[in-house]
Amino acid sequence: MKYIKQLDSIRAIAVIFVIISHWTAEENVINEFQIGPIGVNIFFVLSGFLITWILFEYRDKAESLHSSKTAVLKNFYFRRTLRIFPIYYLTIFVLLLFHKSTDTNIQSAFLYYLTYTSNFYLYKMQAWDGMLSHFWSLAVEEQFYLIWPWIILFINKKYFLPVIVCFILIGTISQIIFLNIEMGFGLTFTCFDSFGLGALLSWQITQKKKGLNKFYSILTIIASLALVIFVLDRLGMISYVPFRTIVSIIALWVVTYIMQHQQTNKLKFKFILNNPILIFIGKISYGIYVYHLIIPSFYYKILSRILPEAGVDSYWVKLFLLQSALLLLLISWLSYILIEKRFLVLKKHFSYLSQRKHDSTYA
Repeated sequence: MKYIKQLDSIRAIAVIFVIISHWTAEENVINEFQIGPIGVNIFFVLSGFLITWILFEYRDKAESLHSSKTAVLKNFYFRRTLRIFPIYYLTIFVLLLFHKSTDTNIQSAFLYYLTYTSNFYLYKMQAWDGMLSHFWSLAVEEQFYLIWPWIILFINKKYFLPVIVCFILIGTISQIIFLNIEMGFGLTFTCFDSFGLGALLSWQITQKKKGLNKFYSILTIIASLALVIFVLDRLGMISYVPFRTIVSIIALWVVTYIMQHQQTNKLKFKFILNNPILIFIGKISYGIYVYHLIIPSFYYKILSRILPEAGVDSYWVKLFLLQSALLLLLISWLSYILIEKRFLVLKKHFSYLSQRKHDSTYA
């Protein structure tokens, strides 16, 4: 799969949404729109789209070359490990070492964080866990990776679409079932609709091969209705809608728009989608997401000791947030250069198909 720079811009927007949500007061008017959850759901849609595309692509190549799909599966997991594990495990072990300063339950709940099951821990405790709270979404993605490649690589192709639709329905229905249950939104199956919608686009592009124009036209109508429903829901004019499904449909439309127009001169909003700053942020967005609650928390502790007289007036808060943002970007960039890229280069040893050299920017 070729690198699509506009998707990095979408990643950047998603992580910026999450940061704004987490760095502003809960009662802030911007949080009325739930931009934090919107950002997370954008990540889920992108993951479903890109991972499924890669699995479709290499399943087809393995079958055409009479190569082993088991090898594709094995190397998928090796490559995902190189992409995800290094800074995640470095982070949780460092935080475990300094657990007394984290204001979290990382010491007692370490097994959950070690096994990427912190979403179940939060559900069990019915509470957030400070600077580690956002790790629930990383747990959900990892759990999705445990099951999805087996399905895509080994089921009969005629069941692709029914399975994808089934995942979307499971996600939507389970959101309704867990509506009044605290932390229910973080259970893996309540997120299946976001992953499934992303996978639906991959199926359209790689398996259906034709009809993307029609798919885009139909999706435009559906996404427009979803946007109306979203606005009515935020205005309190609708009692309940499956929020994640509605947001994911809109996110899917954006991704489909990019795939439909990125190779032509018809791509609009280039000042956003081709913005070099957003593309840069998108490239280091994994580190930004991992560190975005941790860095300001420790930075605040340090400042409080150095400047105990510092107040909480608006000027001080704005300065602190600006400094935290710059520090977050710097550390995430250094993390990408010094840690992540050193592991990513090892992907060359785990080509999906040993008979030929293949590469993918995304897995």
